[in-house]
Amino acid sequence: METYPTYPNRFKDRIAVIAGAGNGIGRACAIRFAREGATCLVADIDAKGLGRTKAMIQEAGGRCATYTFDVTKKKDVDDAVAQMLEQFGTIHVLVNSAGILSREADFGDITEQDLLQTININLVGAFFLAQPIVRHMIAKRYGKVVHISSQSGVIGRARRTHYSASKFGMNGLTQALALEVAQYGINVNAICPSRIESEMTKGILQGRAEKLHQPLDQVRQAYIKSVPIGRLGLPEDVASLATYLATEEACYITGQIISTSGGR
Repeated sequence: METYPTYPNRFKDRIAVIAGAGNGIGRACAIRFAREGATCLVADIDAKGLGRTKAMIQEAGGRCATYTFDVTKKKDVDDAVAQMLEQFGTIHVLVNSAGILSREADFGDITEQDLLQTININLVGAFFLAQPIVRHMIAKRYGKVVHISSQSGVIGRARRTHYSASKFGMNGLTQALALEVAQYGINVNAICPSRIESEMTKGILQGRAEKLHQPLDQVRQAYIKSVPIGRLGLPEDVASLATYLATEEACYITGQIISTSGGR
């Protein structure tokens, strides 16, 4: 889906890794980068979703390669990154969109499994993936890293304590890493979406409807009304910012936590 104008060849000869590309925001980012000339190395644990993303990129005339691995498994991540570098020689851009909100729940009801899964995917996985890629970028003295975080990592959200904790951690990782690698010509920023049309949002609304014993459409309309701009965002709204942050125009922007939230 091409919602906004794209700029062909903006990323000509660039290699972009997009994690979490099997659906949603990650898929939108991969398609946008591919439309703008990048060779996209798309990664996800969901091989089927990744296959669909690859097909969409190829239908749009783009170039990509797929890598299926679990971001919480360090050896798997390191092996995949080594394979990418062996095949393509370099990595210019990393967009980390791998993430999860297992479920909204009252603090006392969040299970150990939900907590650890959320922290491991959203924070530990981001660390694991960034580490070998940034190590390569330091050697090349160039790189663009974009973490897809959340408004829940800027403002704590009730019934999302585990998710907020993971995304506050991701934002801290972003700022600290940006300071450390700025001297090497590497920019590191985070995008914090909110109220985006996605499978995660569908799950959130379904859970709220069940908890409140209200029709799903009623819960959805209340959700939309909480957005000042008057609509839910699209994955493409996030992808347009992700691509901008990976351009040379954004070379003086680093360590920033930028919201795409419709004014929330």
